Amino acid sequence: MKETLQELLQQRAELVDAQAALVEAADKEGPEVTAEEEDQFDQYEQQIQDLDQKIEAKQEHEKRVATVQARKAQLAQPAAATGPRPYSLYGAAVQKPQLDDGGFKNVGEFFDALRFGDPKGRLQSLAENPTNSGGRQLPEAFRAAVMPTVRNEWAVGFGEAGGFALPTEVRRDEVLMFRPEDEIVAPRAMFIPAGDPPDAPVTMPALQQGSLGVFGGVEFSWLDEGGDKPETGANLRDVTWTPKEVAGHTVISDKTLRNWAAASTFIGNLFRGAMIALRDYVFLRGDGVGKPQGVIDDPATIKVNRTTASTVTFQDIGNMVAAMAPEMLSGAIWVASQSLMSEIVTLKDDAGNSIFIRGDVTRGIESTLLGIPIRFTGRVPAKGNKGDLGLYNFGAYVWKDGSGPFIDASPHVHFKQNKTVIKIFYNFDGRSWAVEPLTLEDGVTQVSPFVVLDVPAGG
Repeated sequence: MKETLQELLQQRAELVDAQAALVEAADKEGPEVTAEEEDQFDQYEQQIQDLDQKIEAKQEHEKRVATVQARKAQLAQPAAATGPRPYSLYGAAVQKPQLDDGGFKNVGEFFDALRFGDPKGRLQSLAENPTNSGGRQLPEAFRAAVMPTVRNEWAVGFGEAGGFALPTEVRRDEVLMFRPEDEIVAPRAMFIPAGDPPDAPVTMPALQQGSLGVFGGVEFSWLDEGGDKPETGANLRDVTWTPKEVAGHTVISDKTLRNWAAASTFIGNLFRGAMIALRDYVFLRGDGVGKPQGVIDDPATIKVNRTTASTVTFQDIGNMVAAMAPEMLSGAIWVASQSLMSEIVTLKDDAGNSIFIRGDVTRGIESTLLGIPIRFTGRVPAKGNKGDLGLYNFGAYVWKDGSGPFIDASPHVHFKQNKTVIKIFYNFDGRSWAVEPLTLEDGVTQVSPFVVLDVPAGG
C-alpha cells in the first residue's frame, strides 16, 4: 500500500529522534564513539536520506495533483464573457457542477481525519452540528456515499435533480455485503428540500376535505329567480413539518479506518442501507412522537377488517381497492409483508383466475396484484397484524429534509480494542397532509389515499 506524505514525515521524525537519542547517549558515556554506535548512526543517516528523497518526490506529486485539481475547479466556474468553455462548444453537454469535498479525497479520508486528527485543518471549515450531539457537516460531495439518494418527481422547491448512485467499480479492498432493499416511500412521496435554515418548520396550506367532501366546503345550489345566493367557501388548514433528529452509530476497527478505500465503501454502504430502512420504517410505521407520522396509523388511513384472521382473501383485496380514492388508484402501490408472499402469489378470484401476476426484474417489469404494482418488504408488520398489507398512493405523503448528515468519530468507548465509533446525525420529518378519510359526492362512501388491512372485526 502506498505511503502518504504524512506517514513519510512521521517516519522521518521518528528516525531523527532515534538518531538524536543515540548521540546524546554516546556523549554521556564518554568522548569516544564505539564502532557499534557509529554503525548505528550511519544506518539512521542512510534511512533519513532515503526518506528525504521519497518525501521530495511525494511533495512534487502532490503539487502536480493540486495543480490539476485547481485547473479542474476553474473549468467548473461560469464561462467568461470572452467565449464558451471548450466542453460546451457545438452543443456538447455542459460539465456537471463540482460538489464541495471540503478538501478531502474521499469519504474515507474524511472519517480518518475525524478519528485521528487533521493536520491540514480542513475540519475547521466544516459546519458543526447545531445540537449538542456533536459532529461535523459531511461535505456535499460525499453525501451520496452515506445517504440514500432518490429520484423524486413530487418535489416542492428547486435544486439539483436527484438520481440513483451508480455502483462503484469493483475493488479487491471492498467489503462484501448484502445490497439494501430499494426505498419504497421516499421516491414516491412529495419532497421538501432542507432550505435555510434547514431545520426550521415548514407550513403549507391544505384543502380541508375529509368529511367536508371532495371540494372542501364548496357547494352548488339551484337558485330561484330573484332568490338569495347561498354562502359557500373553501376551508383551508395549515400543515407543518418540523425536522427531527435521529442518530446512528457503528463500530469499526482502526486498521480498516486507516484504509480509506475500504472505509469509504464499507461505512458508506452500511449507513446508506440503514438510513433507507429507517426512513421507510418510520414513513410506514412511525407514531409521530419525536419522529415522522407513518401512514399505517395516520388519521386519514382507512382500516379494512379482514374476513379471516391471519390471512388474506380475494374479498379483502376487493374491499381495500374499493376504499382507495378513485383519482389516486392509478398511482397506488401495494406494500406487503414478506411473510404474506406465499399466500398472495396464489390468490385467485371467484372464477379461479390468478390475481397476482409475476413481474420480471431483469426487464423492469413489476409484479402486480389486481393490476396494481406490489412490493414485498420486512418493514411493515408481520402476517396477521394491522398493516401487513397496505394500498397507498404516496403522492399524499410529504417528507421534509433537514440539516445533516453530521459525522463524528470517537476512540474512547473501545480504546482498548483499537476500534472507533462512527456516529451520524440527520434531521427529517414526514406526514400526510390529509386529516381524515374523504367523503365522496354521494355523501356516504369514504375513501382515502391510504388503505390498510386490519384484524377481523371484534379482534
